[in-house]
Amino acid sequence: MLPDTLATPAPSAAADARRQPDFGLTDSGSAWDVSERYVSLAQHLGLRSAAVARQVHGTRIVAVDPPAPGAFLIAGEADGLACGGSGLLLAVTAADCVPLYIVDEANHAFAILHAGWRGVVAGILDSGLEALAMFWGTSAKDVLMHLGPAICGDCYEVGEEVLTAFGRTGEVRGHVDLRGELARQAVSSGVPPDQVTSSGLCTLCGTAQLHTYRGQGKAAGRQAAFLGWRQG
Repeated sequence: MLPDTLATPAPSAAADARRQPDFGLTDSGSAWDVSERYVSLAQHLGLRSAAVARQVHGTRIVAVDPPAPGAFLIAGEADGLACGGSGLLLAVTAADCVPLYIVDEANHAFAILHAGWRGVVAGILDSGLEALAMFWGTSAKDVLMHLGPAICGDCYEVGEEVLTAFGRTGEVRGHVDLRGELARQAVSSGVPPDQVTSSGLCTLCGTAQLHTYRGQGKAAGRQAAFLGWRQG
């Protein structure tokens, strides 16, 4: 398996940020440039093709069959992709939200999810586990799960709407740890605690030069979180 997160260095100036190549599907060059970027990444990692989706902060998961070598697939509107075969690079993009990796080694299945606060509240993690169970017989107790680089709880200050969505009524301002919440949900769904890991990188306060919407606003690019299974 190949879990990782890739981003071009995030510059400090907004004008420079717009000129940086990134992995977003919008405002990151022509459709040809975007497809070439993903296919080149897949082939560099020893995979044949790549798939992404138009993310909408929902819970829809798309099961993807590996397309032809060199192909680039946009799998409609979805915030999660799943596959049970080799040779395909699945990717989601983020600039503060949590990229969530799920691997079922026994059934040769995997999924990658994009989890913003709306997705976390709506149950994107359970949707991913349910898709793997439906198509490949995955059991939550057998998966490995990793929560990738995202904005940390100390940096993610939110207002009353978000706090209320998380059941914290009566608070006007506060902080939310999305990765911590997803880890709790994973354990509640049957994933053993020692099979859930989390990145310590924050997109806003960390030193890894990751794209951050909170820090750069509309000028922010998108890093790609990707997952694939090489052919044996």
